[in-house]
Amino acid sequence: MNGLTDDLLETWVTGWAKARGYQTRHEGRFPAAFLHDKTNDWEYFALEPSHDEFAALASSARQGAGRLFTIVTSRVADLYGAANVYGLSVRSTDEVFMVLPMEGQDIEDPIPPDSYTAQTFRSGTGGRVEVSFGEIPAARGHVAVVDGFAVYDQIATEPDFRRQGLGSYVMRALTALALEHDAETGLLISPATGLELYRYLGWESLASVMMFEPRL
Repeated sequence: MNGLTDDLLETWVTGWAKARGYQTRHEGRFPAAFLHDKTNDWEYFALEPSHDEFAALASSARQGAGRLFTIVTSRVADLYGAANVYGLSVRSTDEVFMVLPMEGQDIEDPIPPDSYTAQTFRSGTGGRVEVSFGEIPAARGHVAVVDGFAVYDQIATEPDFRRQGLGSYVMRALTALALEHDAETGLLISPATGLELYRYLGWESLASVMMFEPRL
């Protein structure tokens, strides 16, 4: 699947969980994160699970009303049927796993758009970027570098400040930060609303992302 592997998915989970302060563990070969700030339960991640693996993970997901089960896949239609068989509801199918080669990316901090101020906060092998309009938060994002991979997360622009180049600025500033730690490849999971921006910036779509929840 275009270079996607279990190790690559686990790297993304590690960076994503690090950015959000989530505890992680494994269920067999699949990573999981404890969403203490949302569901107060576990979210499981899998890349193209087999029929038996899907059944086992679905069983784990059904152990708690707040548990989530996320699959990176090229078989969206097939998994709708599997979810119905194993007592899961499809929560979302509009996210996409994306990748970006970091070679050739600008290592210099970009200049924020006129009238905006920006700050970069470094922490370990990553950090966050925040953009403000006066005292008003306008945009933000986080990146964590794990084993040469830059995991981007929490990229957001406030509604009143969209279509002003802030998303592009945040991504470029995060990339400059990631390159301080010799990142070679960028990883992110994008909602449908972010695809146009990320493709413009050179990101490539690798697979769909489906999220399931227990049907109680």
